[in-house]
Amino acid sequence: MSKRLLLVIGAILLLASTWAVVRRILPSSIDYRGQKIKLTKFYLDYDDYKNDPDNIAPSETERVQRLVSEAPIAHSFASRKDAASAVFEVKFPGYGAGGFGGPIQDADGSLNGFTVEIPRANKNRYFIFRNHHGTYTLVDDFTMADPWGIETVREENGRLFYSTASGEPKLVHPIMQEK
Repeated sequence: MSKRLLLVIGAILLLASTWAVVRRILPSSIDYRGQKIKLTKFYLDYDDYKNDPDNIAPSETERVQRLVSEAPIAHSFASRKDAASAVFEVKFPGYGAGGFGGPIQDADGSLNGFTVEIPRANKNRYFIFRNHHGTYTLVDDFTMADPWGIETVREENGRLFYSTASGEPKLVHPIMQEK
């Protein structure tokens, strides 16, 4: 019985070590907006991929950051759902995105904010849309490090004022002009 147990343990160890080597050799990439991005290894499970802080190959980090930061987005959408879908298309797979600050009513309609994490940059990309009679128009799009936790936005005299959840002002931007 002990020989059989040793054989089973040996086989398990052999399989585990073989898998550790093979998973680094298997093709490992992810698609993002028509681009193939190299990963550090092959992932059997999406949760393993998204929870690995070193999931993107180091040689791809700068390119991924540029792709997310510069991804084009339309300026007008027929609904909040369409605007949110467009923002989530900018999001890199496995990284964060969400909404904030809205809807906040201002003189011209409500403002809705969205943020997308830029991989390995400690930065976010922000999108602010104005809802005017059900049409959502992009009024701000910028990238910045966010150590303060911007969570609200309001408009005053053609400018957008960004604040923390406690109301502490952090940033002011002019409203984007339509292109």
